[in-house]
Amino acid sequence: MPHTPSADAARARFATATTTHLSGPLTADVRLDLVDTATWEQHNQALWDDAGDRGPAFDLRRAMTEDEQARAMDLEAALTPTLSHRVLLYAGDQVIGAYWGMQENWQRYYMVYSVVARAWQGRGIYSALLRRVLAAATEAGFREIYSRHGADNNAVLVPKLKAGFKLAAMEVAPRFGVLVHLRYFPGEGMRQVAEHRIDGRHAAALRARGLPIG
Repeated sequence: MPHTPSADAARARFATATTTHLSGPLTADVRLDLVDTATWEQHNQALWDDAGDRGPAFDLRRAMTEDEQARAMDLEAALTPTLSHRVLLYAGDQVIGAYWGMQENWQRYYMVYSVVARAWQGRGIYSALLRRVLAAATEAGFREIYSRHGADNNAVLVPKLKAGFKLAAMEVAPRFGVLVHLRYFPGEGMRQVAEHRIDGRHAAALRARGLPIG
C-alpha cells in the first residue's frame, strides 16, 4: 500500500533517535545533554571565544539599516519551528562544547554549528560527536546530511571526509568568507546517485533501481 505521510511519525522517530544518540556518555570524560535554546545560547558565545582561531565572523546587523533588521527579524519569526538539536557537551559540571543541528527542508538535515573548547580539542571528541549525529539523523530518516565549513578548517573537514562526506560546492559567504559545502548520504542508493554525478560510477546498479541511466 502507498505510504501515508505522517508528521507525528516523523516527530516520534526524531525524538527516539535524538534520545538514543545525543544524550548520555560520549567519551570516557564527556557526556551529551539536550538543552533548550536559551541554555544553549548562554554557553555558546564563551565556547566560541575560547575555541581558538575560527576566522572572522562578521555581525551582519552592522551592515543593515534598522528597517532591514526589523524586516529580517519578522521573517525569522514567521518560520515554522523545525525539528532541531541543541546539545551541550559536559566534562563533569563544565560545559566544554556545543552542537546545533536542524531539519533544513523536507529531507535534509543541516549540521549548523559545533564547537569544542580549546583545552579539549585534539582528543577525538568531535569525531565521536559526528558519529552520534550521523546515527541520529540517519535513524530519523533524513536522506541527506549537509554542512558548511571554512575552507581551512581541517579540524572538521578531515573527520567529515573520512566519515564519507562528499565535497558538493564552495561559497563566498558575507559573514564567514570562503566556505566548503559537504554532503553525506546515509542510504546506499543516494550515495550511488551522488557518486554517479561525479564520475559515472554505479550506472548498472542505478539502472537496476529504475533510473534512466544511459
